[in-house]
Amino acid sequence: MTAPREGMSGERAPAGEYWWWMTLRSFADVAHEWAVPDEEIKVQHRTAGPSPTGPGREVDRVPALLLKAHDALRGATHLIAPLGASESAGRSTTYAQSLSAFLKEVEDATSTALGGTLDEADRRSVLMALYVRGDAGRIAVLIEQVGDLAARRGAQGFAGPALRPVLELGESCVNLVAQAHDVLRLPGPLTVLDQGLADVTASQRRLSGLLLTSDLHCSAREAADAAVLGRCYEECAWRAVALAGVGLQARDSATSGR
Repeated sequence: MTAPREGMSGERAPAGEYWWWMTLRSFADVAHEWAVPDEEIKVQHRTAGPSPTGPGREVDRVPALLLKAHDALRGATHLIAPLGASESAGRSTTYAQSLSAFLKEVEDATSTALGGTLDEADRRSVLMALYVRGDAGRIAVLIEQVGDLAARRGAQGFAGPALRPVLELGESCVNLVAQAHDVLRLPGPLTVLDQGLADVTASQRRLSGLLLTSDLHCSAREAADAAVLGRCYEECAWRAVALAGVGLQARDSATSGR
């Protein structure tokens, strides 16, 4: 599957196009995990709608997912810069707690719809849960990669010339995840995220350009770590936009169906 291409100007496609692409990617990411042989699927039919606290409410938890993702990503990003031993330990604990809370929210938000017997009345709930788990689960993996890389480098973090562009990209991504949460809470159109996504893309382009031209004068190990972080932040931004898009579409569908 090919991502939306950049235009002639080098700019990324708007947030709406990334939502469609990443939503399709999300479905593919998790469908195999929940695949069940046809003969084992028991489809029931009922006239009553889903419970307000059960299946069908997964999308209502998307803002909370984005908020917890923001906290975990910010915690991981704070580990990148050089820290003293005591400060490093404190921030590591905060990051671990935030990541654990995010992972629990992902599981809680989708386990009801994906863990039981498939019900024809819950078709929409199951599909929405697949989309939500696909994006949120992938965001969790990316955040863990950022945190693991920072932990591997230890308290010294990125002390060299790669620090500034990496932190610039990280902060742009953290801000975009916060904006994605706000879009659902206010609510607002998905196009509000276009500028934030453009900022992340521009920061990633600057970072990769500096690394490829050796303008940062850093070691090969530091350059490789910076490149991995750049890709993690860039995809995390796309996934956050996709997750916000799922939330907005589900809300619009529920409103129009009333």
